[in-house]
Amino acid sequence: MAAIKNLEVDLPCGIFYNLTNLILDLNGTLTVDGHFIEGVLPRLRELSQFLNIFILTADTNQTVDEITPLFQDTDIKIHKLESGRGDIQKLSFLEKIGREKTAAIGNGTNDALMLREAALGICVLGPEGAAVDAIHASRALFLNICDALDIFVKTNRLIATLRK
Repeated sequence: MAAIKNLEVDLPCGIFYNLTNLILDLNGTLTVDGHFIEGVLPRLRELSQFLNIFILTADTNQTVDEITPLFQDTDIKIHKLESGRGDIQKLSFLEKIGREKTAAIGNGTNDALMLREAALGICVLGPEGAAVDAIHASRALFLNICDALDIFVKTNRLIATLRK
């Protein structure tokens, strides 16, 4: 039987996060020009011990076939979007796995709906930039994906950022 994955964070202002899933945008969030940002892969492996990790991609840089083998010894799932409205597909994926128990991290316009509707939406303003829609749809903004991922391990950072 697989262990149930879960991360609970109780903010002192009455907000409680009970997360089981983390959705991540690939291009511009986890990668720059199709290459993983240094430090991302070990953090994803660590986080996959207590959160279900889903990487969503429109495969802009056509790298999904190259990166999939990097996760074959993990339960991290990569989901390639169909052509068309990526924003609607990402929102639909979020709804399918449960928005109330899912955090999401992205940087693009096609992430904005997902970020707004997730229990916790986080935007990364990295080397490829961030869409204003994604920034406005998020509860927090980070300049580095590794810092954004670290808040799920070092939850006091999350508490310090989001408490009222």
